[in-house]
Formats: sequence, C-alpha cells, structure tokens
Amino acid sequence: MNAITSTWRQLVRRRLWPVALLLLGALAAVPVLLARDPAVPEPIAAVPVTTTADDSIAEPVVAQVTAEDRNRRRRVLGVRKDPFRPAPVKAAKADKPEQEAPKDDAPKTDTPSTGGPASPTGGEPAPEKRYYSPGTIVVRFSDTSSDQSARLVLSKFEALPDEEFPFLIYMGLTKNGKKAKFLIDDAIEVDGDGVCKPHPASCETIELAVGETEFLDVIDPEAAEDATDEDRILEQFQLDLVDIKRAGDDDVK
Repeated sequence: MNAITSTWRQLVRRRLWPVALLLLGALAAVPVLLARDPAVPEPIAAVPVTTTADDSIAEPVVAQVTAEDRNRRRRVLGVRKDPFRPAPVKAAKADKPEQEAPKDDAPKTDTPSTGGPASPTGGEPAPEKRYYSPGTIVVRFSDTSSDQSARLVLSKFEALPDEEFPFLIYMGLTKNGKKAKFLIDDAIEVDGDGVCKPHPASCETIELAVGETEFLDVIDPEAAEDATDEDRILEQFQLDLVDIKRAGDDDVK
C-alpha cells in the first residue's frame, strides 16, 4: 500500500492523476471488449437477373443450303469457263523485215568543231594544276661548261644548286615585291643584270627582276691574285629569274 499511496501522491503533485485514471479505465475495458462475440455480417442478397431470349440469337450464322438453292442458276459476268480446260496458245507474231539504215555516200572526215576547245577522248589525263605559296620564285639554273640547265621552284631560304653547295640562298622578295634577293657565298663572283648590295665592290646580295640573268664564277680560294681566269675560276653557272609568284595570281594559294 505504501508504494501505491506514494505513487498516487506523486501523480497528484505533478497533476498527472487524470492520465492515471484514464489508463486504469482502459485496462478494465479491454478484457470486457475482448470477451464479446463479433457481429456476423448479413449476407448480400443476390440481384435477380431478368433477361429475355431474343429469336435472333437462336438463329445460326450459316444457313444450310436447300435443294432449291442448288438448282438455282448463278449469274456471273463474262463467259463461263471450264477450270480444267487448258488456255489457248496465242499465235506468234510475224517478224517484220528490218529496215535498212540509209546509206550516206558522203565520205566522213575527222574535222574538229570550231565552237569550243576539243576535249580529249583518250590517252593520258590532263595534269592537275599546280599551286604555289606567295613569294615563291621560278628560276633556271644552268652549268655553262656542260650546258646542263634545270628549271627549279624555290621557296624562301632554299639554296642553289643544293644544300651541300649553297652558292646562292634565296632570301625572299624586296619591299615592292618586284625583285628576288639572293645571298652570295664568299667564293662567288657575280656579273650580270642583278644589283649588288650594299656596293658593287662588296657584293653580299644581289637583286634580280623577272627576265634578268646573272653569271656566277666559283673562285679557287688557293689561287694567286695575279692568276689568270682559267686558273682562278673552278666552275661557271648562269641564273635566270623566270617568274615570281605573288598573292592574287591564279596559281597562288
């Protein structure tokens, strides 16, 4: 009893005695509710179905053929055909005589038309058009002693006759774009249409325009100053400037 009374007093002090009463009432009501039998639900009455049989449903979809229907003649379009009779063979058409082509007594002559340029009908195809970069030059470089000449295309900083013996080095175009500049090796003496820079007495570079020619003499460095040209000159070359490719030309990209 001391435990129950002390607990009740604590609930009263804390004002929780209504909650305690509700809990006690719930504990007393649970066994009573569980002891009752559950109510049996009433069965649902079946809905009466009233349907009237229709005469159209009883009729079959496919009607049986009678003797009168068999004797009745069917009317169809066209001529009555026997399915077991072979089809008639069509007569072959008579071959018509071939008409001879009219002969042309006039002799044929191979004359090209003058309306436009004749297109090639055979042989090798036409070579593709070559394009150059701006500032490219076309030169003709020849050896005067052997009459050997070569048509060369030079870009900037390329050497003549080759990289192993760079007698001339193409340095590009002048400011106005009308001349090509070449750097000259110390062992070369020049003579021709070109303009020596900075001075004709000390020719370090030459400037050539299209159509101008320059002669190059390769001097023997061990030859004496008073030696003849035959003893001093080892080789002789000729340089011709053929063309300068500028921006705006048809073959320049």
